[in-house]
Amino acid sequence: MKKIIIVGSGISGLTSGTYLSKNGYDVEIYEKNDYAGGFLTKFDRDGMIVDTCIHWMTGTKKGTKLNKIWNDNGGLKNADIIIPESFFDFTMDGKTIRFYHDIDKLESELYKFSEDDDKEIAKLIDAIKAINIMETPSDIPYELGDNTDMNANPDLLRKTAYYLVRNLSDLALKFNSPIIRNALLNSPVNKKFSAYYFVMNLANFVNGNAALPKGLSNGVRNRLVNEFITSGGKINLNEDVSEIIIDNGKAKGIISNGIIHYSDYVISACDLHYTFEVLLKNKYDFKPYKDYDLDDIKYPMYSYLIFAYKTKHDFKDRIAQCFKIKPLKIFNKELEFLGVRSYGYDDTLKNGEYSVVQILLETDLDDYNYLNNLSKEEYDEFKNKYQKIFKDILSELFDDEFIYLDSFTPLTLKRMCNSYMGQFMTYALTKKVPSYTRSFLVEGLDNFVLANQWLVLPGGTPVAATNGKLASQLVLYLDGKDYKNI
Repeated sequence: MKKIIIVGSGISGLTSGTYLSKNGYDVEIYEKNDYAGGFLTKFDRDGMIVDTCIHWMTGTKKGTKLNKIWNDNGGLKNADIIIPESFFDFTMDGKTIRFYHDIDKLESELYKFSEDDDKEIAKLIDAIKAINIMETPSDIPYELGDNTDMNANPDLLRKTAYYLVRNLSDLALKFNSPIIRNALLNSPVNKKFSAYYFVMNLANFVNGNAALPKGLSNGVRNRLVNEFITSGGKINLNEDVSEIIIDNGKAKGIISNGIIHYSDYVISACDLHYTFEVLLKNKYDFKPYKDYDLDDIKYPMYSYLIFAYKTKHDFKDRIAQCFKIKPLKIFNKELEFLGVRSYGYDDTLKNGEYSVVQILLETDLDDYNYLNNLSKEEYDEFKNKYQKIFKDILSELFDDEFIYLDSFTPLTLKRMCNSYMGQFMTYALTKKVPSYTRSFLVEGLDNFVLANQWLVLPGGTPVAATNGKLASQLVLYLDGKDYKNI
């Protein structure tokens, strides 16, 4: 039985490991933390579970290719799926607009707030209906031939081209209605993204392919780990992999905690920058990301700042909300709108009468650098200052008590997962870069495969799962096995 070592136990690592273990390989995962799951990390705070990863789960609709992957790897196997009434709600000047799951209700809601925006609304609804379900290419690795998933529908291209050439902020300015315009600017999708990405996410939600599995990150992680171990795989925790062993251009194993471990193949399922700069010692061409890192206009970096509280307040299943607030200064920027996520809809995330509510703020590269340059004392002071400010805002918005649990910044992701610049996904896909796929193979290095969200921008959980599957197919191909029928 051939041996495969995987570095990193996130979604990609567990997915590739499960597929390969089920195909007769001896698979071991080496994980630097004392828990498996990568970004699927839940924090236990004061009797509550704080989820910092899954906001929406793409691939929840049965019959889709991504749903099959989530069932193959265990992530959604036998999971209860919750479909909220709205994607998000936006409130300003005493009015609330809801982005409903029901397409007819969504259309009516947009027209209700229209101010000579009927043509833009008609285009948006038409594009959502045209997209229906957008599948992530997942048949076979693109290195091995044309992927049938990539065949484009001409009608779909015609109806979505309008959104591909605009950022979400550009699209927002097309609307005269202040509430629609500001809702788009402050939606759960970063305003720097191509507007197409927003439309695609909304289409998946409307069509039941973007929903919420009960237990969120904790539930998905537990099912992924269980499926991998049940398939025969082994996870080694507290293993700090420092190097890939290379002999005559071939990966032979790893060095972890100073000890050599040999294998027939190595899969790096950790952060791509960490893989090339640390594990591969900058010996291989890291194209094109070094160029991307220097172009924050075309390839902007982003992440989140999260403040978590517990409360007895009943949010009535309003999961994602955004409110106009009194202007507030943070990171030398003026904050006028505040995103709030509530988790009381899921009884597995509640403790008695208490549930978790989070303040979510998008951050950029400047924000990361600001936090990274703070001393430990200044960093703690920053978090303490704003947790009090946001606690007061929540109390005023909902007229209830909120108890602070913890806060999580891009530095948290950097520490947990070696995430480059603390990024939550990869680069924001602007109108100039609607997509990008990098080879899973490294030129000049045999028996080595990459598997992580960075390989297909903008990353995220669906990309991580799909890339784990594709990476396992590449190993099967390299080993002369059937790779098409998994």
